Amino acid sequence: MTLDTPQGFDSAVFGNLPDVMVQALLESSSDVYKALKARVNELAEKQPKLRDRALREGIIKPLPDHVSEADGKTVVAVDGSATVERMAGTDVYAAAAVRVAGYGGKVEAEPEKCKVSMHEVEGLAHGARINQALMVMHECKLILESPADLVLVDGTIFTMILNVGIGLEEADDKHDPLSRALKCDWFGDRCDAEGLRDAIPSLLVAKRIASIPKRSTAANEFESFTAIFRGEYANMSGIATANLILKAGEYTKPLDLPTPRLFRGNAPMSSQYRTDLNVLLEELQVVYFRPHEWSPAYRIEIAPRVARDEDLLQRQLALIREQCVNPAMREPFPLYLADRFVRSLPKGMAAVVAAVRGEVTAQSGNVDLAFNVLSPGRTEPYQEVESE
Repeated sequence: MTLDTPQGFDSAVFGNLPDVMVQALLESSSDVYKALKARVNELAEKQPKLRDRALREGIIKPLPDHVSEADGKTVVAVDGSATVERMAGTDVYAAAAVRVAGYGGKVEAEPEKCKVSMHEVEGLAHGARINQALMVMHECKLILESPADLVLVDGTIFTMILNVGIGLEEADDKHDPLSRALKCDWFGDRCDAEGLRDAIPSLLVAKRIASIPKRSTAANEFESFTAIFRGEYANMSGIATANLILKAGEYTKPLDLPTPRLFRGNAPMSSQYRTDLNVLLEELQVVYFRPHEWSPAYRIEIAPRVARDEDLLQRQLALIREQCVNPAMREPFPLYLADRFVRSLPKGMAAVVAAVRGEVTAQSGNVDLAFNVLSPGRTEPYQEVESE
């Protein structure tokens, strides 16, 4: 069945979709439009009341236009990526992390750094979880090794530690290259370098680390205040609430972080170690900050020492504001750059594996066997080549 493309829509926009699917989407769009419009109008009507209550509760604070203590300080960002190329007879995993410098300070003192690992593994059922944990290990190394005054981390500290715990549990009784690499980074007992097990807790108390998740989280720290932040607003995230109450150059006072507890009981992350981490996680604080009129509000996790020192907190917020330089980048510049770097990992990985696959197949004494073993089990999705 073929349907005509609705008038006013360029067929090139929907060139990769079947006409029947486009038609179904367009027929549903009016309901989505009405719902979103009603939602925005409702929030716009209630915004003054919500902001007024936040001001009376002392939740909102202004950041000075200039914080001299932030002058000349260096800022970097760390981000990671993990990917896998699956084939019929084996998988190839890659994990990477990058550290890039932001604007200002002595940039030459903080060169760009990158850590990448690739491992061929046969028949590893939960390799993606182990690979994700290995990526976090790479990120932690770059964070701990950085001499910068402020290190911005893409994501939440709890999620990073949780991923490490899950990966260690999966790798506990395995001896494949990927599992060995993760345990080597964790324990360090069979490597030249020290393991990260003893260093991980320092990430939770370091006053020069700020974690900024890319997307909204389910938590709404404002719910601990008056009833206006509960009830009808209970289904809103903290970031959504912050975007309603904050104006340019404003931040919230530090709020308690409703962090879930680590629950994994695997051997590499012992019960006592997990308990100690939970204590540190519960002490983390979060502030919301809107640097400019054109920027969104950011959710920023900070160590308790930063939360208790308003001068230090304002210095860090001023450094973050200095990195928000363009409306086209709705995040601090080094986080934006690091994200673009790590997004290239899957494409680079696919290119490398394709080249290696072709060479191995060509040199094999049994071309048919090599091709079938080193090819995906099913047809790969069609990717249209973009014209220049």
